[in-house]
Amino acid sequence: MPGRFIVFEGPDGAGKTTQAARLARRREERGEEVVLLREPGGTPAGEAIRDLILAPETDLVPLTEMLLYQAARAQLVTAVLRPALEAGKTVILDRYAYSTLAYQGYGLGLSVEEVRAVTRVATGGLEPERVLFLDLAPEIGLKRVTGARDRIESRPLEYHRRVREGFLAEARRLGPRAVVLDATSPADHLAAEIERVLERL
Repeated sequence: MPGRFIVFEGPDGAGKTTQAARLARRREERGEEVVLLREPGGTPAGEAIRDLILAPETDLVPLTEMLLYQAARAQLVTAVLRPALEAGKTVILDRYAYSTLAYQGYGLGLSVEEVRAVTRVATGGLEPERVLFLDLAPEIGLKRVTGARDRIESRPLEYHRRVREGFLAEARRLGPRAVVLDATSPADHLAAEIERVLERL
């Protein structure tokens, strides 16, 4: 497709939302038409699913949790993401399928291959050009989380360690399309490194 598709991934507190917004701003200044999105969310249905999943009082078994994420993703891809790419826009996405693999697959113990299969259905096989994994230890990331923790952030530290390992495993699997960046770097330094990585595309 004529558009550009860039994804930010990583554990909670890694700075994905901040860096995605900064990149979107820089690309708009260069004259690109940019669509900045987040997962789960980006559509009315996706935002409603987000509220349900993250609410501390919600009680979900792992399979239900995974399928809700995939439902929100299917809506986003079909209604917003794919049309934007077909129109030649730059799509910058804060989390994508790799988060579901990390959090519900590696983290909660669901079969990673089964999660991957459901993801292919939800996305229609749509893959990003580049995945930027912002990496840091969960002990650091969770301290960066401001305000009350949501249902996922409140899980035990060992769970978040498994999630981080899942992200790193997915980065290795993706090969050249994935770049792992040190999220403990100062924000300006990290933003500059992201630009250097994307310029090499």
